[in-house]
Amino acid sequence: MAVPDLVLLHPPSVMDFRKRTLLMGPVSDLIPSTPVFDMYPIGFTTMASHLESRGWEVRIANVATRMLASSRFDPDRFVRSLDAAMFGIDLHWMPHVQGALELARMVKRHHPDRPVLMGGFSASYYHADLLRGHPEVDFVLRGDSVEVPLERLSEAVEKGKGLEEVPNLTWRLDGSVKVNPLSHVPDSLDEVLIDYGLMVRKVLRYRDLEGHLPYRNWKSNPMSIAVSVRGCTHNCVNCAGSCDSFGRNFGRSSPAYRSPRLLADDVARAEEHVKGATFVVGDIRQQGRKYASEFLAELRRRKVRNEIVLELFTPCDAAFAKEVSASLDRFSVQMSPETHDEVVRKAQGKPYANVGVERSAEAFLDAGCGRFDLFFMIGLPGQTPGSVEGTVRYVERLYDRFRGKRLFPFISPLAPFLDPGGNAFEHPEKHGFKVLARTLEEHAQLSTMPSWKYVLNYETRWMTRDQIVDASYSAGLGMNDIKERMGLIPRDTAERTRSRIMAARELSGMIDAVVSKDGWNEADLAALRDSAKDLSESTVCEKEELDWTDNSFYASIPRMVGSLLRKR
Repeated sequence: MAVPDLVLLHPPSVMDFRKRTLLMGPVSDLIPSTPVFDMYPIGFTTMASHLESRGWEVRIANVATRMLASSRFDPDRFVRSLDAAMFGIDLHWMPHVQGALELARMVKRHHPDRPVLMGGFSASYYHADLLRGHPEVDFVLRGDSVEVPLERLSEAVEKGKGLEEVPNLTWRLDGSVKVNPLSHVPDSLDEVLIDYGLMVRKVLRYRDLEGHLPYRNWKSNPMSIAVSVRGCTHNCVNCAGSCDSFGRNFGRSSPAYRSPRLLADDVARAEEHVKGATFVVGDIRQQGRKYASEFLAELRRRKVRNEIVLELFTPCDAAFAKEVSASLDRFSVQMSPETHDEVVRKAQGKPYANVGVERSAEAFLDAGCGRFDLFFMIGLPGQTPGSVEGTVRYVERLYDRFRGKRLFPFISPLAPFLDPGGNAFEHPEKHGFKVLARTLEEHAQLSTMPSWKYVLNYETRWMTRDQIVDASYSAGLGMNDIKERMGLIPRDTAERTRSRIMAARELSGMIDAVVSKDGWNEADLAALRDSAKDLSESTVCEKEELDWTDNSFYASIPRMVGSLLRKR
């Protein structure tokens, strides 16, 4: 088998997580991945699709899912067995910093003559630091759209050409760091290719299903993604994907959208391969209602049957909900008001009222929405423990109002990290935050702490780390009790969740007792390791509550085979 031109490696959050005592907490309860953040970014697919369309051979290897799938899987041996002209490692969100750096060292140890590339939001933010302080990293491609720069870099690596003309590249020459202009910032996503059949072909070529899974639970809860936008028109203070952050860190002055027709094509092609929900990234109203209407009309013409999951960044009117209903057979909606407190919500960067949230939920539920998910957060500017309790009481009123109407509120902490590059990280005093880690090394060190309380890289003027942790567990108990009383979850499910939360809270105290002693080490925590592992997933709710589909991966096999036969 020919050596790939590029192997894209996705690390776990902590490379040796299986050997450490890590109470990771409810940091991933409300996303598809596990607490080791095993979901690789959609950019892996777009980069691989772009290069493959131009004749390059790319392999994706999700090291995190391989490690989760088998205790016998040895990442060091696996990396040693690989070869490629170049290795790429994502450092998109900051929770991967320790795993990404350790994986880069592993690659460089076994393949010292092969260049190691990093990319993603966090890599872009720390690009110069990565090149100055980490000899295992040779290149960083900056920005949100590196498909074309990656092609240019691959050509330069293959032909031994100079790197001065590769856009968005930070690199090293004779020991000094070179920063090429961030010049490739496309104003449209219409040239971005998403090959939904890529994973199927690569699984067959490399005989590696686990390594190509987007996340561990994909086989039981398959999901596809269609990307409507890169960039954002909103300014949530904690987010590295905010409008200000895109301008400051990624050279983007305005969002780049995919045309309604091509976005609908993506959704339809995803359905050819996967029998499961398709999540449309970005509020389709961001570019205006005309864009949203055109996209929905395109979907209506294609008669899409998969469930479509839409995001709302702001409240909507009943007319929009009816338009969605008229265009789609099956759909669900997600909205993140973050808190019931409108003053706190405004400080977070979302200046809209509760009445808008409630009218949006009512409009979509009346229009036949499969489920309307509401996400609330703990650790916001201006938020106190009492305010968190108020959010739980507000949720109870919502449940009572929408009883039996498929409303699903969730709550979790802003964890583990405040995003580097976001406004709160850049201007913490202005927004009431205290940042506890600034550098790559400081974040990597926090990542290996034994309890998620010590991993948090921030406190606020209103809540300490201890209060954020306690409020998270208390809110989880409150939400669980409400769902049980309302009949939304069975009694045995509620009891399991209640027991897990109480056990996690107790274990957190036991870890505190160890960490408070001078000279403690990992051996002092060994007796708690199994309990920490068991209590680090589905902490404040059952993860299955987030599943959009009852279909498993195996229900998609006929579609995948059909797409291969059609060579699509």
